[in-house]
Amino acid sequence: MRLIVDHNISLGMVTSPSGTGKTFLTQILLKSLDENIYETILELVTPGLSKTGLLREILSELGVAQPAEMSRTEDLVKLLSNAIIELHEEGRRLVVIVDECHLLSAECLHIVSTISNLEISDCKLASCLLFGEERFSKRLQNPSYASLRNRMFFQSELTPMTLEKVNQYIQYRLLTAGRMMNLFSEDAVALLCERSEWVCRSLNKYCFLTLIEGAKQGRQILDREIVLAALR
Repeated sequence: MRLIVDHNISLGMVTSPSGTGKTFLTQILLKSLDENIYETILELVTPGLSKTGLLREILSELGVAQPAEMSRTEDLVKLLSNAIIELHEEGRRLVVIVDECHLLSAECLHIVSTISNLEISDCKLASCLLFGEERFSKRLQNPSYASLRNRMFFQSELTPMTLEKVNQYIQYRLLTAGRMMNLFSEDAVALLCERSEWVCRSLNKYCFLTLIEGAKQGRQILDREIVLAALR
């Protein structure tokens, strides 16, 4: 996603199963983009968001005044285009990060396509980075989204972790909390992987429940038995 922004590419996408870290990635991007170079907006999509609602939210984040009587999509797009051109003249570039993009309606997706198509003779003026569930990638195969799909240079997928990564993940979290020695036995980790289906969010939850159960029982090492008791 940084390659897209750094090379003035208009559109990119990350998809994954729920709970594998998409929103976390958006936060990393927000912190990593220099505000002197980029005007970065994070748009968290809610069900039922209209195309005018999407435009108004982006304009609001940019601090652009919107006359109350202005309701036509064309007028809002014109306002946004002018704001993006002004940013370019100031030496800055718009980056729109859209989280939960699988909730976008067809009309909203065409607005995203319009934003990603704004350009001058030598470069695109904005980058749109889409983050959503894996079903969104299948949805884009519909012929009606051909224009949007063809502009998408990069498509990445976050996958569930491997056993090695789970072990590293748990150990890192323990080290951050000040625990130098292993706390979970190998059979406990194997069961946690199975129950969480290797997904970070579920793994966090099940590890936390196991910690509480282990504390209740006064255990020094958390084994498979403790995991089973915690998740029963």
